[in-house]
Amino acid sequence: MRVLFVTWAAPGHLLPMVPLAWAFQAAGHEVRVAGPPSCHKAVLGSGLSSVSVGDQAALAALPVAPELAQWGRPARWPSGWSAHLDLLDPGRRRVVRALYEKQCAAAHLVLDDLVAFGTSWRPDLVVHDVLAMAGPVVAAVLGVPAVGHGWEIGSTLHSPTADRDDQPLPAYLRLFEKYGTTAVEPAGWVDPCPPAMRPPDGAPVRRLPVRCVPYNGAGTHEEWLTRRRGRPRVCVTAGIAGARYRDPAVRDVFALTLESLAATDAEIVLAPGGPLEDNRLPDGVRVVRGMPFRMLLPECDLVVHHGGAGTALTAVASGVLQIIVPPSPICTEIGHGVERAGAGVMTGHSDSGALLAKTVADLLAAPEPHRRALARLQAQLDALPAPAALADRLAAMPAS
Repeated sequence: MRVLFVTWAAPGHLLPMVPLAWAFQAAGHEVRVAGPPSCHKAVLGSGLSSVSVGDQAALAALPVAPELAQWGRPARWPSGWSAHLDLLDPGRRRVVRALYEKQCAAAHLVLDDLVAFGTSWRPDLVVHDVLAMAGPVVAAVLGVPAVGHGWEIGSTLHSPTADRDDQPLPAYLRLFEKYGTTAVEPAGWVDPCPPAMRPPDGAPVRRLPVRCVPYNGAGTHEEWLTRRRGRPRVCVTAGIAGARYRDPAVRDVFALTLESLAATDAEIVLAPGGPLEDNRLPDGVRVVRGMPFRMLLPECDLVVHHGGAGTALTAVASGVLQIIVPPSPICTEIGHGVERAGAGVMTGHSDSGALLAKTVADLLAAPEPHRRALARLQAQLDALPAPAALADRLAAMPAS
């Protein structure tokens, strides 16, 4: 069997799909991962075979709609909006529509290359991340099943819609029309999110549950990692997404958290995902670059982060409590999921450093209610099918 994975960005949207891609490969199936040239290095680094599609300069030159400025600003949108967009007011709905239309424009720029590759290689199945709009199109052109791979942008397990949940997005339909085919709903949505963290579905979802096996790249085990000094160890990170969403008009999670924790007795480990002015860090902060969170987080007592889905779910799998300071609506939605499951708490950018320090101190001093909730959440995660089991199920899926 041949399986084509399609992504539009790396590492954030690629890495959650790597365990399933490897499950197919380990079972003897042929796997290719298609994405823009910017994804090529990350695909190769994961040990998979890369297919570059589209022109990177053209993709980088895509215009950004004014509405998308709100996407990178702290805001508490209604809990559950990512699964039920009709919860949003018209202004916020226009923000999501602009995001979808941007993704459709990106898909338009890669589809000719992707369809040409698919026509020659002839995959039997297409697995695409939920914002890689080119994935369902190439599957429809080739007449093979498509499966969306969710979680990394929350619980958006549905095709893009327009002004209401029951209205298909015209820009999305035009992608199919260009190749003389019609839009077909994916055969299912891969969901590695444990049930307690999911928002209520706005519409029925053909969910394909799978156990989250965190993959954040390769790394080197450093000697200090398992050497503890009797103090609580707190990881502070804004991840890749946190660096991208950073609003210069708002204090970011690094500055706020490091200042508030500098006077505590905790061992602070800073894992930056972007540029950092090391000379402005408080004394005693350990800076760690390039270490996968699946190695780092199990050796920590708490992680303070931006609300990236990869960080949040890796923390759950690692048994680590979380405090989320979200810089964007989607990160806030992930924070709602963590709070809903009891695995941590969420604060806001408007909160003071003193309040954040107190939240950290309270959570470290009395963690038991959250730890019990986290244990229940881990049990849910462990009960989900392994990637190998899902690969077997998808391999047996009938052709379109």
